[in-house]
Amino acid sequence: MASSEAKLELPVTPKAARIAREFVRRKFSGIGDEALDRVTLCVSELVTNALDHAAPPYELRVGQTPDRLRVEVADASTGRPTLESIPSPSTSSRGRGMLIVSQAATTWGVILGRHGKTVWAEIAS
Repeated sequence: MASSEAKLELPVTPKAARIAREFVRRKFSGIGDEALDRVTLCVSELVTNALDHAAPPYELRVGQTPDRLRVEVADASTGRPTLESIPSPSTSSRGRGMLIVSQAATTWGVILGRHGKTVWAEIAS
């Protein structure tokens, strides 16, 4: 993780994505609007993906170095998120989360652990 780091245990509720976005906006308040928009979009998608497809507990970790912002969402499942090669139809409100992350983030990935996984995204600052 980055040199400046913060953690937040996320509740198991549909409000978790909003709580995570607010946390990220507070922690990264000094960055430019474009980078902040990209990082909050990634957080929203990563948290929603965890709530929809993984098991609790959920934890958000954010970090910052002089050249990048990093967000991580940890959960208790080992299933990897998938990046759909063909997005869902535009009428669908689901199924594009990791595609959105891949387009908003500079890079992203998954770290598998003994008791779950961490999905992370980095945004150049």
